[in-house]
Amino acid sequence: MSYGLSIFKSNGNVVFSSADIAWMQLDKFVVNANATVSNSYSVASGLTIIAQIQMVNDSPTNQEAYAPQVSISGTTVTISPFSGLSSEQVIVFVLAQDT
Repeated sequence: MSYGLSIFKSNGNVVFSSADIAWMQLDKFVVNANATVSNSYSVASGLTIIAQIQMVNDSPTNQEAYAPQVSISGTTVTISPFSGLSSEQVIVFVLAQDT
């Protein structure tokens, strides 16, 4: 016997099932322009981790704006400017998935 949650539309089609793989939000933090931030998430050991970034104060269209690079090693997420380039302020969302 299996357990879980399924949500159905009025026509009987499944809209959501807990058997589907979902991403869980582990953290959300701000990285200032040209800064390097590294965070570890030991609670996510054994999970797949990804990071999504959103630029906060994007430059005008007549100027270049660079997002920082994202590096993930095990359960550590590092956000830093690319070598030789400046980076904009970003909001970072760290997500995990049980695979």
